[in-house]
Amino acid sequence: MTRVDPGSEDQRISSEKVLGKDPVNKPSAVRELPFWKGAILSLVAIGLFFGFLEGILALVGVRPTLLHEDPFVGFVSNVPLFVPEMNSEGRQILTTAANKQSNFNRQQFYKKKPAGTYRIFCLGGSTTYGRPYNDLTSFAGWLRELLPRADPQRRWEVINAGGISYASYRVARLMKELALYEPDLFIIYSGHNEFLEERSYGALRDAPGAVKSTAALLARTRTWTAMSLLMKRMNISSSSKPDQRSRLTGEVDTLLEKFGQDIYKRDDNLRDKILLHYRLSLKRMVHIAESVNADVIFVTPASNLKDFSPFKSQHTDGLSEADRLRVENLLANGLELMRESRWSEALEILDEALVIDPRFAELHYRRGKVLFALGQHERAKAAFRSARDEDVCPLRALSPMQETLAEVTRETGAPLVDFVDLLEQRLSAEQGHRVPGEEYFLDHVHLTIEVNGMLALWLVEAMSERGIVQPVDTWGEQAIAAVSSQIEARLDPKLRALSLVNLAKVLFWAGKIEDASPLASQALVSGVEDPTIIVDAASILASHYALQGDTAEEQKYFRMALNANPRNPDLHYRIGLRSMSKESPELEVAAAHIFFASVFWSREHRDMLHQDLGRIMAERHRYEAAYSDLLEARRLNPQNKDTESLLARLRERLGPKARNIALPKVALKRYPSGALLRIAQMKPDATGRYIPDGIYTEWYEGGELKRFVDYAGGVPHGIEMTWDPNGQVISRVFYQRGTRK
Repeated sequence: MTRVDPGSEDQRISSEKVLGKDPVNKPSAVRELPFWKGAILSLVAIGLFFGFLEGILALVGVRPTLLHEDPFVGFVSNVPLFVPEMNSEGRQILTTAANKQSNFNRQQFYKKKPAGTYRIFCLGGSTTYGRPYNDLTSFAGWLRELLPRADPQRRWEVINAGGISYASYRVARLMKELALYEPDLFIIYSGHNEFLEERSYGALRDAPGAVKSTAALLARTRTWTAMSLLMKRMNISSSSKPDQRSRLTGEVDTLLEKFGQDIYKRDDNLRDKILLHYRLSLKRMVHIAESVNADVIFVTPASNLKDFSPFKSQHTDGLSEADRLRVENLLANGLELMRESRWSEALEILDEALVIDPRFAELHYRRGKVLFALGQHERAKAAFRSARDEDVCPLRALSPMQETLAEVTRETGAPLVDFVDLLEQRLSAEQGHRVPGEEYFLDHVHLTIEVNGMLALWLVEAMSERGIVQPVDTWGEQAIAAVSSQIEARLDPKLRALSLVNLAKVLFWAGKIEDASPLASQALVSGVEDPTIIVDAASILASHYALQGDTAEEQKYFRMALNANPRNPDLHYRIGLRSMSKESPELEVAAAHIFFASVFWSREHRDMLHQDLGRIMAERHRYEAAYSDLLEARRLNPQNKDTESLLARLRERLGPKARNIALPKVALKRYPSGALLRIAQMKPDATGRYIPDGIYTEWYEGGELKRFVDYAGGVPHGIEMTWDPNGQVISRVFYQRGTRK
């Protein structure tokens, strides 16, 4: 048999002929397609597949991400703020995109500017937006009403494009879009969010533009949305960080609740970089306005100096541990002297601390408070400015930023409304000092409704000086008062109270209870009978007085909150935790309220409430009841190692008895009104009948604790306590297996 080399040309040709593949004369049915045709067919197949997939996802209700949110938070140009629609007259209008309405007020205007219209865009962050309310009471809203009265011969159009948490970089990007809509004037109030943007959006902001734009196109598809949702549910998202998009809860909430203060540390190099970036953004805004022959007016961002403490203080770099402890002791002593109004002594203490630790923001702030109390207002203002500028979580425009804005407007010739100086002049005339505080601000930067109106009037004046506004003879105090009444009437009292309490909650979450309490008080005195508002505001005030050591006021506000919503589990849990944390813990009160909360808790981590309850009962030496509560905690979350550890320790103490302890059941009894009268833990006896075993509680109709009894095997065993509706103890009795001791 002749061996044939498989690699020879003859053998290869013979094999191909056998298979019907003549390499020289291929049959037309099996000839290879040209590359370009194959590529087109592949693209068509992929397109058909994804078209089919999009159709299926549409049928099951998946909506493209960009229909309802903007995951790129203003950092891409192909996700516009305004989208075109047709109105009932068949004219094209521009409306705030649905996916932007979590950060922007809903606005609407004609795409083609009507003849004789003067179009103004107001840009900036949440102050421009009108937080804590909305566009109606913002300075843009005031301008919309004031301008037609000042100069009725012109048709005025004021569009509020202020975006919550927007820093100057994003304002400039947004301005590029707005430049397409025939603007006549840009009013820019920006500078409070520069450090927020760097910390929370740095990676997104600095990503290549092509990458962001491509991702924005993909986010218009249902396939992208479905894949993103699937990855989140499977915990394989490309980012393990929490959602960094800002919501209406505001900048402080965005940073401090979602990220915490730990990401904020002193970084002077980063600070210098941000200041330079701010300057470049301001210049870019001027160039954008010039490119479309529009005017621009800048406003110096103002902030609360006197009545808002720094968000985060950090000791001076290189400070020894001994010096750090010394400074903290001096600060504590200074605060005690301030509480006693011993101002001169407090000043000496704080001055001593600042020599050691000159960059600790809280020291500057407290020193400013002392100097203000001593009537040394200019020195106080300098101290307050230092406190703001040394805040390592800076959510107020720093002094160098205000100086930068002044320099840029001088260099470019752009007009500047020096809002800070105007407010200080007004304060000097009204109060005899030039230190802005709670008179004009609701929190660290957001203005009262009246001060929004003051800014609008100063803007009208600036526009008059430039010949934009030609005031008529009827313009004056009477016209301004009419607008003021109109704007005040527009804001529903409930919306106002809700906005104030939401702002208070943001500050409370940020750990600034001292600054949250005045807002909570304002919400309560509004007289709005809304349970949610009352519970949130009263709870904040109760926490404030707890820190002050005023037990009577603390209990008063907790009772107010309970009366507003007796079944609120979160409120009962807070009362329980507070009762545990007192210098002399009220363990029965804590157990009763946390037990109440555990019964009605509808959110995640209900196991933690039962774990807390188990700890309290163990601390009360009610080990069997504690073991039962911990069994429930384990049932709810078998993965909790702390619960398992506690159970193991109790098993050692209880011995064989632990094997016979059952999970508790709960029995409820209500008042005719539906309010809870009784909540008790129950377990089966030898016959299977359920009897009281564990915690037995009775409640007043307003939600206050009335009676607490330890039960075991259907009889009192332990303590029985009763309280009056004001929380005062009426009786305390001890039982041993049903017998009173």
